[in-house]
Amino acid sequence: MSRAVIDEGPFSPCIDQTKAEIEAYYRNAPIGAAAIVRHTQGHLLQYVVTEIEARNPKRGRVYIRGAGAFYMKSGANCFHPKGQTTLVVPTDAVLAWAKEHPRGELDIGTIRTGRAS
Repeated sequence: MSRAVIDEGPFSPCIDQTKAEIEAYYRNAPIGAAAIVRHTQGHLLQYVVTEIEARNPKRGRVYIRGAGAFYMKSGANCFHPKGQTTLVVPTDAVLAWAKEHPRGELDIGTIRTGRAS
């Protein structure tokens, strides 16, 4: 019997971003550059477009206007690291989706399940 990975869409435009990509962006982007805060609560996906306000490389933190402190290495919120608010890289696809869905959208996949059949 063959095994196939099943992933049902639609998916978020940031689904394939890696922690390494997120870290590279937030370590190197200038202050004032675009930042995307992703909220994934209650089957809702919402992106908030904002900007990088400050950075503290010694502590590994980046500060996002209106959203607080996040770890550069993972994009996780410093005060709720296991929560559902994270950073993602502001790619053209993410920015376009955020503009098209300013209040978010329900039932958008944010992780690949990798379920096999």
